[in-house]
Order: sequence, then C-alpha cells, then structure tokens
Amino acid sequence: MEDDTKRSDEPPAGLRFSVRWGALALASMAALAWLAPSGLVLLVFLGIVIATHEAGHLLVARRVGMIPTEYFWGFGPEVCSIERDGCRYGVKVLFLGGYVKLHGMTPSSTLPSGFPEHGTYRSASHRGRLATILAGPLVNLATAVAVFAAAALLEGASLPAALRSAGADLWFVVAGTAEALWIWASGIGPYVASLSDTSGATEAPVRFLSPVAQAQVSGWAVDNGTATSLRWLGILSCAVGVVNLLPLPPLDGSHALVAGLEAVLNRARPGRTVRLDAARLVPLAYLTVGVLVFLSASALVLDLRDIT
Repeated sequence: MEDDTKRSDEPPAGLRFSVRWGALALASMAALAWLAPSGLVLLVFLGIVIATHEAGHLLVARRVGMIPTEYFWGFGPEVCSIERDGCRYGVKVLFLGGYVKLHGMTPSSTLPSGFPEHGTYRSASHRGRLATILAGPLVNLATAVAVFAAAALLEGASLPAALRSAGADLWFVVAGTAEALWIWASGIGPYVASLSDTSGATEAPVRFLSPVAQAQVSGWAVDNGTATSLRWLGILSCAVGVVNLLPLPPLDGSHALVAGLEAVLNRARPGRTVRLDAARLVPLAYLTVGVLVFLSASALVLDLRDIT
C-alpha cells in the first residue's frame, strides 16, 4: 500500500516547468549577460515595473469580485508556472511585457466551460472595472514616488523633504513624457525626415530611448549606486504608467475610457443599459501596436546611428 501523504521532494500541486523553454530562457539570459550585461540589468528593472503593474490589476480585480485566471511575466510559450487559488502565476519565454487574464473583457466574448459569469470583467460594476484598469498605471506612479523618496532619503534628506522631492520628480517625468509624446505626434514629418537622412544632418524634433540606450543607462545607474538606480527605476515605472493611461487600445487608458463612458451614458439614460463593445476597437489596437513598434524601431535606428 502506497502512502498518499505528499513527500517533501515532490513538486507543489499545479507546478509546471518546460525543460525546453526553460533552457532557452536561461541560455538567452546567459548570452545577454555575456554580450551585454547592461541589457540584463535593464531586464531586471523592467521586470519590477511589469510585475508591480500587473499586481495592481490582479489585486483590485479580486477585490471587486472578478476571478483572474493567469498572472504572467512575458509572452509566448510558458517556461514555468504554479497554480494558486484558481490563478496560474508564472513566466513565459519572451520577457517583453506581462498580463493578467480576466474573462469577459467584452460583452461578446465567450467564456471557458464552467467559468462563472459573476467572476467576469463585464459583470463588475463600472466603478469596479475602472478601478481594476487604472490600478496598474497608478501602482506604477505610486512605485515611482516611493523609489524617488527612497533615493532622496539615501542622500540624506528628511522624510518631508524626500516626499516633496519625490512629488517634484514624479511631475517632471509625467510632464516630460507627455510633452515628448505630443511633440513627436505633432512633428511626425520632421521625425520621419530625420530617419531618412543618413548623414544625420536633420535633427529629430524629439528623441526617445531605444532598448539599447535604456540598457546603457541601466548599467550606468547601477554603477553609480543605489540612489541613482532607484531614480532610474522610478523614471521607467512612471513612464510606463503614463503611456498606459493613453486612451488608445490596447492600452489601459482605452479600457478606462470605455468603462467611464458606459457609466456616464447609463446615468444619462436611466432605465436603459448601455454596453460598449471594446472588440470593435481591434483595428485601432493594431494601429497603436504598429505605432509603438515604429517608435521603438526608429529610436533604435537613431541611437545606432549616434553610436556608429
């Protein structure tokens, strides 16, 4: 007769690990650490930013009655994961972002067999949906304030002075990011012209940091101590929060806009339920993703041109 008590060396229930994708992920990180150590440092910074952002969505979603089923860092094939309380937490092989899976994001979306309707995003109140969507970017902004203040404290500031300094730093990054995006959008013609001018004589109206430049700054920040590293983490966290608040699908701001508009329309028409289907915005979502890819690729072109 076999003892059915769990042995200490057995994996926890719900644990999954892919040897193939795990080996690929480890080999990729080892290659990055060898060829570009600062790139690995950037990956750590972005991992913190992404994890806190998605944790904000996850915790508030549960608070308002939704049932999240996945919390992952990365996209693509799964490297490892573990299930806890009906939600699978883990890492995927492409460390390019993260997500929390909520079912019923649109009125027309289908649910997995047996999944309760009351646990969906669409069944939550407008306030609950709005809070869930805004939680990610707001956690990024709160994280930025916390690390800015911690950096000031490490440099000898008092707590009140550190908090004032953190507020000023936050506003500086928020305003700077918004201004840069506006200059880029309103000056797209000169920006494209600067890309086509291989001589570099045409200056771009605004520049963004490509992953190469971000990696260089990350390495420089770590070399210059904890306070500098915290400030760089705050800048990254703040920028991610601001960009996600833009009302463009598939960014968080678009979902917040839909939930807000539904609330306003339902108040304006008592007795009538108005539901807006975000699925109709899919073509605009592809356009937004294309613009973001172009922005990253063009920033890389300009940075590589400076290096060469």
